[in-house]
Amino acid sequence: MKIAYLINDMYGIGGTIRTVANQAAALAARHEVEIVSVFRHRDEPALPVPPGVALRPLVDVRDHDGSTGVGGRPLYEGSERAGLPPVLFPPEDSRGSTHSRLTDDRLEQYLSTTDADVVVGTRPGLNVVIARCAPDRVVKVGQEHLTYEQHSGSLRRVMAEEYPGLDAFVTVTEADARTYARNMPLPGVRVLSIPNSVPAPPFTTNGHNSRTIVSAGRLAPSKRHDLLVKAFASLAEEYPDWTLRIYGRGDRRKTLARLVGSLGLHDRVWLMGPHTHVEEAWAQGAFAAVTSSEEPFGMTIVEAMRSGLPVVSTDCPHGPASIIRDQEDGFLVPNKSVQGIAEGMSRLMADDRLRQRMSAAALADSERFDPANVVRLHEGLFSDLAGAPLTASDVAPPVPVPAPRTEPPVSCRVRAGGDGLVTLSFTDPPDLVELVRPGQRVTLAPDWRGQVVVDPARERLAAVTWEVTRVDGDAITPVRDLEIHQQGYPLAPKRTPELSLVIPTRSAKGGLLLHVRRSAHHAEVEHVEVAEGLITVQGRVLGHDEADARARMVVRLRNSPRTLREFSSPVAIGGLFTAVIDPAAVVRGRHGDSETWEMRLVLSNGTECSVGRHLPGVVGYKKIIEYPAQDVRPARGPGSRVRPYYTVNDRLGLRTSPLAPTVEVEDVRVRATARGDRLRFAVRLTDALPEGVAAAVEVVRGSDAGQRYPLDVEGRLLTGTPPLLARPEYTGTDGLRATWQVRLLVGPAGALSRIGAGSVLGHTARRWNHGPYVRSVTASPLANGDLKVTVADVHLWSAINRRLR
Repeated sequence: MKIAYLINDMYGIGGTIRTVANQAAALAARHEVEIVSVFRHRDEPALPVPPGVALRPLVDVRDHDGSTGVGGRPLYEGSERAGLPPVLFPPEDSRGSTHSRLTDDRLEQYLSTTDADVVVGTRPGLNVVIARCAPDRVVKVGQEHLTYEQHSGSLRRVMAEEYPGLDAFVTVTEADARTYARNMPLPGVRVLSIPNSVPAPPFTTNGHNSRTIVSAGRLAPSKRHDLLVKAFASLAEEYPDWTLRIYGRGDRRKTLARLVGSLGLHDRVWLMGPHTHVEEAWAQGAFAAVTSSEEPFGMTIVEAMRSGLPVVSTDCPHGPASIIRDQEDGFLVPNKSVQGIAEGMSRLMADDRLRQRMSAAALADSERFDPANVVRLHEGLFSDLAGAPLTASDVAPPVPVPAPRTEPPVSCRVRAGGDGLVTLSFTDPPDLVELVRPGQRVTLAPDWRGQVVVDPARERLAAVTWEVTRVDGDAITPVRDLEIHQQGYPLAPKRTPELSLVIPTRSAKGGLLLHVRRSAHHAEVEHVEVAEGLITVQGRVLGHDEADARARMVVRLRNSPRTLREFSSPVAIGGLFTAVIDPAAVVRGRHGDSETWEMRLVLSNGTECSVGRHLPGVVGYKKIIEYPAQDVRPARGPGSRVRPYYTVNDRLGLRTSPLAPTVEVEDVRVRATARGDRLRFAVRLTDALPEGVAAAVEVVRGSDAGQRYPLDVEGRLLTGTPPLLARPEYTGTDGLRATWQVRLLVGPAGALSRIGAGSVLGHTARRWNHGPYVRSVTASPLANGDLKVTVADVHLWSAINRRLR
C-alpha cells in the first residue's frame, strides 16, 4: 500500500511530529510512505525524516516579505490567496489563523491527485479537510493526538458534523475512544485506540548515580512545570546534591524563570531549552518527572522509560495511567498536587536500589510501545479498510526483548566519559579528522577500528569551541549524522583533580562541536547568590585540599586588566571556597558604564584559578541560568546594575550596565500644534532627572511602530514633538482618525528604560484645525503603563449638535 500522513508542519519539534516519524519509519519497511507537510518554515526538518520516507511540503513560508492580507494573514509565496481566510480548513481549529485560501487550494489539489491508498490526518482541521474533499477511492483515517476535552465546543461541533465522512478515527488511549463514542456518535466510522510508538534509543541509562531529574515537553500551561519546580523546591534542602533539568520551548519559559529565581534555585533548576535528540537528555538522568494536568497520551513518559528511566507522573486524564504501572516502573501521583509530586520524587531520590529496580522494569514494560509492535495495529486497520485484510503470514511476530533498532546506524557515534576524553567511532572512517577554530586546525587520524580519541591535554587544545570536520581525499565536510552519549556526568569535584574535559554538542545545523574546558588551576562554581546588596559565590578548588585563609577573588575589567577589585575568598579544608563580592565596590567611580569583568580566584601563593561551571557536562549556561541583578544607587547621578553571568565558555563573570533613575510620571499632556500637523508631548515627572539622563517616546503600535523619538529634559519636564502625523495619509485629510500606543523611556544614553504612566489621568486637548474641523487629541493610560494616543478630527457642527442634545 501507499500511505500518506498529512501534518501541519513537519519541520518543527513536537510530540505529533515524533509520532508521525515513528509510524512512518515502521510502515516504510513494508509499504510506500509519504509525509505531506502543509507548511515548510525551514530548509531541513529539525527532526530527521526516516530513511525511505518521502517528505512533500505544500506551502513555503521561508521567504515571506512581511506583507499581509485579511486579518493580518501573511501573503506567503506572494499569493493574494494567502491573505484570505480558509474555507476548507475549519477556522475553529486552533491553527485556523495560520491557514488561508492558499492552504485550502494546495490541500484540495493534493487530495484530488494523490495516488495514496490511505491518507491519515493528524489534527482535527486536517481530519475535516480529508473528510470533506478526499476522493472515495482513498481510505480516510483521522488521528487524534489530543483529547476530546481539550477541544473547544465549536470545534467539536464541526468534528461531529464532518467526521462521519471518515472511514476510521483513531485515538491514543482507550479512555478517550470511549469518550468520543459516548459524546460524538460517528455512524459508519470505526472508532478505536492505538497507542503512539517510540523506538528503542541507541543507548540507555541505569538511573543510578547522576542525581539529575529530567523533564521534557512544551513549556505550556497544561504541562504544569510550575508544580514540578515547587515540588523540587520543597526537597532541595533535604537532597542538596540533586538538580532538575527541564527541556523544551514555549511561552511559559519567562514565567518559569521568574519562579525559579523567586525560589533561589538558579543553580539547581535549569531551563535547558529544546533538544532535537531528547533520548540523549534522558540518558543523563536518574529518573523523569511529568506533571501535566492533562495528557492525551504521554510520549515523553514512554521515551523516558525506553531510555531506562522510571517516571514520576501526575495521574491526569488520559495517558499516564495507560503507560505507567504504579509502584513497578514509576509512580502515579495525585493530579495538580505539589505535595504528591514531591512525595513521588522523594522516594526515588532517597533509594538507589529502588531506582535501579524500577529502571529495569521501565525498560521491559515499555517494550510494548516499540514501533514494530504498534505498527501491526496500524497495518491491520489500513489493510482491513482497504479491503485486503492481513493474513497470518503477513503479520510480523511481536518484537523480542530487547528490540532491534530499525533505523540505520549513524555515521558517527560520540562517547564522552568521566575521564574527560571523547571518542568518535565512524562506521565509514574518514582519512583524517580535523578540529577547526578560527586561525587553527588540529589533525587527527582514525585508528584501525575507525575511532578517534580526543584528549584535550595530549593535543593541548585551547579552551574554546572546535568544529569537527572529516577529510575524505580532497573533500572536507562537517561531521553530521551522529549520536552523542555522555557517561559519568556530573563529575564529582572531590574526585576531579584538574579541569581537562571535552563536551560534545551539535551546532544549529547539526554538525559536531567539541567544547574544550581546560585549566591548570580551576575553581568550580556550585552556588551563586545575589541578596542583601552582595553577590556570594561558593564552590570548590579542584585538586586543592588545604585551607587558605588569605585567598582572594579578583574581579578584573576585561578591556583594562590593570583595573581590578579584590575581595576576600577564604578556602577551607577540602577546597571549599566562599567569595563575597560587594557590587558597590566593583562600580565605584565607574557608574553609568556598560562593562564586563572577569573573575579569578587567587591563592595566597599566587596561583590563579579560573572560575566557572563545567563538571556537570553542560555547555551554554549563558542561556540556561540568569542570575538576578544587584542595583547600586549613588547619592547623585545614574546608578549601575551588576549581574553575575556566564561567558560563552561557561566562565563566571560580572556585567555592569547603567541603571535608569527611579521616577514616576505625574501628568501627561498631548496636543496638536498650531498648524495641526504635529503632536506636542509634555510629560511632568515626580522628581527631576539627574544630569546625563536622556528621555524618549517609543511607538509600540500604530504607524511608525518601533521608532523612538527624543524628548528634551528640563528638570521634571520632558517635552518633544515627534512627527507622528508626518505620513502622507495624515496630511490634508478631512475627518482624520488615528491611534498609537506609545511608551515613555528615560535613562542613561543607550540604556533607556520604561517608566510607567498607568496612574496618570486621561486628558483630551482640542484645537481648531482647518475649515469646520476641530482636532481632538486624547492621551489615556493603559494597564501596562503605556499610553494610548488618539487623534480625531471632529466636525464643529456635529460637536455642537451632540452638545445640544
